[in-house]
Amino acid sequence: MIQKILVIEDDAALRTSIVQTLDLEGLEAIPMSSFSQARRSIRSNFKGVILSDIKMPDQDGFDVLRFAQARDPELPVVLLTGYSDVPTAMRAIKEGAYDYLEKPCDPDRLVDTLRRALDRRELVLQNRTLREQLGNQQYDDQDGSLAERLERHERQIIQEVLSSENGKVSKAAERLGIPRNTLYDRMTKLRLVAKSFRPGNDAEN
Repeated sequence: MIQKILVIEDDAALRTSIVQTLDLEGLEAIPMSSFSQARRSIRSNFKGVILSDIKMPDQDGFDVLRFAQARDPELPVVLLTGYSDVPTAMRAIKEGAYDYLEKPCDPDRLVDTLRRALDRRELVLQNRTLREQLGNQQYDDQDGSLAERLERHERQIIQEVLSSENGKVSKAAERLGIPRNTLYDRMTKLRLVAKSFRPGNDAEN
């Protein structure tokens, strides 16, 4: 499971605090003080996500976001914004940020947001790896079409997430980074039933 967080924050004290919070949760923080220092680490195959402050002396968080999107449109970027800075937060989402967090940031929300972003990143990278493997190998007719093999892989991922969340579709959707209704649609197509993953068939919250 990928656990890397590229932390871009020019405030040394806040950067240290974030790194300590992530370390306590078993996440691997890669601290950087500026975008120019971090840009070498932002690649299309980066096995992690980005957490960046918006307001920095030179290039800001939106520069980070644009650079990351140019390298990989599916690389999650979480932006840190000032308290109640609603216009900036709305701009962040509009321009493609995975999410935004207000400073000072609640540690639980920070970790939860980053774990969801990591889950989405892992799913993206797994699908890419599968497509590469399928593109480089020849299969007999009995293995099915490319669409069928991709569907089997999707089914396996959804089953694993549902199992880890005890069949709670809302929680599974959060981990996968997709809307709940979208997950229900995929489960219907794949003939997956949420209650079969629930211990004792507990009702979903």
